[in-house]
Amino acid sequence: MEPRSDRQEMALLAILIACGEKAIEAFQASDNPVDGDFLVDLERVIERSRNELVALKQANPAPS
Repeated sequence: MEPRSDRQEMALLAILIACGEKAIEAFQASDNPVDGDFLVDLERVIERSRNELVALKQANPAPS
């Protein structure tokens, strides 16, 4: 199995961020109580993923 490329890593991070953001929106829109600790963890995962995505993009600038 070949290791993932940086482009694939960036795509996976973008998907993870989008899914996490949609999950937070769904929790906030629902009438059900949300586990506060879970929400904090999810927000932390999203922030870490954003930081990793920025670092990957800086290390691999898009060709002009």
